[in-house]
Formats: sequence, structure tokens, C-alpha cells
Amino acid sequence: MAPLPELGVGIVYFPALEPLLDAGKGLIDVIEVEPQPLWLMDSQAGGSPRLDERAFDRLRARPQRKLVHGVGMPLAGTLGLDMPQIAPFLESIARLDPPWISEHLAFLRAGPPHRAFNTGFLLPPLQSQETIETSVRNIRRMQAAVGRPLAFENPANYLRPLPGEIGDGAFLAEIAERADCGILLDLHNLWCNQLNGRQSVDEVLSALPLERVWEVHLAGGDAMDGFWLDAHSGPVPDPLMTLCRHWFPRLPNLKSVVFEIIPDYLPAKGIDTDALLAQLQAIRDLWETRGSRARRAARSRPRKTSPDVGADLPSQSEWENTLARRVNRRHTPEPADATWIHDPAIGILQQLVTNVRAGMLVDLLTLSYRLMVLYLGEPRVRTLMETYWEQTMPEPFAGREAARFARFVRDQRLAVPYLDEVLAYEVASMDAVATGVARQVAFSSDPRVIVEALRAGRRPDAVPAGQYELTVTP
Repeated sequence: MAPLPELGVGIVYFPALEPLLDAGKGLIDVIEVEPQPLWLMDSQAGGSPRLDERAFDRLRARPQRKLVHGVGMPLAGTLGLDMPQIAPFLESIARLDPPWISEHLAFLRAGPPHRAFNTGFLLPPLQSQETIETSVRNIRRMQAAVGRPLAFENPANYLRPLPGEIGDGAFLAEIAERADCGILLDLHNLWCNQLNGRQSVDEVLSALPLERVWEVHLAGGDAMDGFWLDAHSGPVPDPLMTLCRHWFPRLPNLKSVVFEIIPDYLPAKGIDTDALLAQLQAIRDLWETRGSRARRAARSRPRKTSPDVGADLPSQSEWENTLARRVNRRHTPEPADATWIHDPAIGILQQLVTNVRAGMLVDLLTLSYRLMVLYLGEPRVRTLMETYWEQTMPEPFAGREAARFARFVRDQRLAVPYLDEVLAYEVASMDAVATGVARQVAFSSDPRVIVEALRAGRRPDAVPAGQYELTVTP
């Protein structure tokens, strides 16, 4: 493999962070793109995603180098790669021309192959020899498909280690060496794991082949119910920055450092552009120390775990199916000696899945949600959403989830004026963008008055009746 280029300091891309890209010239060398949120899907079953051409055109116009970081085809699951995503993933890579790509060492689908379901959240793998074999196989398959260097990202894992599980560092090391791939070292994930009772950051890094670390992710988090979460919600914590100052000089092949923050948190936490630029400058100072005290060891040989590790662990598929159903609040028969299903972190994962699903609905059906709250009240709408979640497993794409929820709401025949028409309007808006084809929506009252009132956060009163047709253009 040819040497990888040094890209420097970057951020994970969100459209709302484009002002930071403009303000941070000279500080931001690279943009890391999660392609799946930039794909378009209509509301109908079947079909394949297509790229949002305008979003990719905006990205290509930016002068920074690009990296592609997958969030929909994780590498540790028994069901392998989600093949319908391969074509748009390859197209995203072709548009952005990253020198390497990355994906998570986690799983996102479970169940038997003919009835597979989406888990709603990237879930941590069982750290067993079986999972190592699965992960190596999936990584090799992904490497062959993309034809570019591939790195996996170590996951945040809120669950307590099981007796017989392979240690965090040894698990990552064996996969990287046997698959002959890179490591995207998410140091905030490791720090979360340490705070939540797993192996320490120092212990994990001491076990890794550090020459395989091509990229580092840094972020901030939040406390919830006694856990520290990888929320991407603020600046990098000071203790983690101290750890970085110790370990960055020991990374001989570090090519990029990427800061992750979700822009929704910025106003809530009073984080302005100046604070973000100061954080990026601090990360750039770390970047300048990379590899300065690294000892370049001879290429290490793939490691094998000791034969006694893994005794009495569940099978990988049993772990995936049970954990995925539990975090989606489905009660399953308890396997013998499966004390791990009572891990307090299961409740945390349930809340995270719920938050993701709620966010999809509120973001894409904003007016419909507001209309229901105005007439029914927030508690009843929340109960309605929980009933829907109890009856359905998550959809991987937000548009499909929103359209399915809209059908569910219509079937409830709620006493909310204009609700069916507003739902149809918002689904048609998603489909028009996804397909590039205009959609028509019939209204029995003036849609302009209804939409304007909801955008202002008030009930649509005194709406002129009549026969209206609204054309929604892409």
C-alpha cells in the first residue's frame, strides 16, 4: 500500500457547521463526511438511495480534503455488509475521492437473514473469537468492494465486560492485524469506556499496534444516569486532552485528527464560533506533536487470543439478537445464565434508540408533530409515539421512518383538524426531494393559512374552506 497523505485537522461535516468552515480557514484542513445522511430515499418500500447532488456539490466546492466515514455498514455484525448501501457508498467515495475510508466496529442489524431488522443505534459487539473472525471477514469484503485503504473505528461500549470476553485492547489489535487494516482511534469512545468501568485508555493503547492508527476522533460528551455518553455535545474534556498529550507523540502514522460536534448542542450550551476555533487550535497543537516520540517497531504478526478466553460466552448471533431486541424494548426469553441482559447500560441504550427515533420524526414531520401537540398536548403525543415504537422496529433511513409513522398516525383517526393533509404534505415534500419529481397534495382548506400558522407555532384557526391542490417541487 502506498503511504497515506497527511491531511491534518478536521471536523465532521454538518450543513449547520459551514459557517465554521468559513471562519476556520487555516485551522481546518479536512472535512469528514458521513455519507448516509446525505442520501435520499422516497417513502415507498424497495428502491435504492440516491445521492443529494446539491449537498455533494457544495462539499466538492470546499477546498479541504475529504474523508468518508460510514455510519450505516458497520463491520462487526454476523449479517455482514448491508449490500443495498454498497452502490451509493461507492458513488459517495467516487465524488469525494478520500485517501482512505472508515466504518464502525459495531453492528446495526440483527435477526435471521430473511427477517433482519435494524437496531436503531450502533451497538457494541461481543468481544469473542467468533466476532473477531466475523469482523475480519467483513473488513476484507469491504476492502475489496471499495478498493481503498480502510480503517475501523473502535466503539463506545457502555456494557460491563463479561467473564471470558477478550479485553478491549487485545480485541481491537487482533482484528486490525489479521485484517491488515487501519484503526480510526476514537479517543473519546475509549475515555467513555474507561469512565463506565471498562479497560483504561492507557491499557487499551498499550495493547494496540500504534503504527496502524491513521486517524483520531476527539469529542465531548455528557453524563446521564451515572454513565458518561459519547454525545458529541461539547469541547474535549481536559483529562482527555492530557491523555492526548501523552499518546499523540507515540503515534508514528497519524494522518488526521477530526473533531466531532453536533451543531444542535451549540446554542443549548452557549458554544460560539470563537470557542470552536479555540478548540480546533488546541487540537492543532496536539497534531503538531504526532509521532515525535514514536518508536517504529517491526511489523507485528497477527495475534491470537489464549484458548481459554471465550468460555461460556453466548454465540455472536445470540448476543446480537438479544441485545438488539432488548434495546428496542422487546421482551425475549432469557438465555441460560444470561445475566448480562440485566446490565444497567441496557436502559441507557434504550433511551438512545428512543432519542434517535424521536429525532427522525420531529425533524421530518415538524408541522404534523406541532399540530398534534397543539391539539392533544405533548404527553399524549409522546404516548402515541411510544405505541408506534412498540409495534415497529426502527427503519435505517429517516424518510422511511417518518412516512411509516405518518401512516400509523392516519390509522389512529385522531380528532386533530387538517392532520391527514399536513401529514400528506410533509411526506410529499420528502418524496419530492428524494425523487426529484414534483408531488401534488389536495387540501380541503387553504394550505397557506394552515402552514403559516403552524410555522408560527399556533393553531390554524379561521381557515377558508375550498378545494385546493398544493404542488410540492423538489
